[in-house]
Amino acid sequence: MTIDPTDRALLGALRRLPRSSLTEIASAIGVARGTVYSRLDRLTAAGVITGHGPDIDSKRAGFDVTAFATLEITQGTHDRTIEALSDIPEVLEIHTVTGIGDLLCKVVARSNDDLHDILLRMTSVPSVRRCQTQLALQTNHRRHLAELL
Repeated sequence: MTIDPTDRALLGALRRLPRSSLTEIASAIGVARGTVYSRLDRLTAAGVITGHGPDIDSKRAGFDVTAFATLEITQGTHDRTIEALSDIPEVLEIHTVTGIGDLLCKVVARSNDDLHDILLRMTSVPSVRRCQTQLALQTNHRRHLAELL
């Protein structure tokens, strides 16, 4: 799907003005309300917009620990492993990666002890052969995809 300048303006306005009405967003980007409505429908149907929820600060929500776990898994178990890991609520993201390891998981925890329990649940998945974990000491920069558009 091609993202044109009007789509970019709309996506930017949604990030800057998340609680605004369609009429307010239309006014902010200089198009008709119907244009905003139809563009939102099109971007959502195409899967470009995947949600309308609030951004949540993990630390302020009580998840003080962020970690990245690189998992090596048994060959031929990719889909089953992802399904099992997806059942662990603190596993926020799972990426299939190249290099050392097969999966990279972003995990949040309330404490280091909580992280230990989560990692034990992750490594108890039968197809997980090895886990290496890195703790994020601080998040120095975060960008949302909408900013690139």
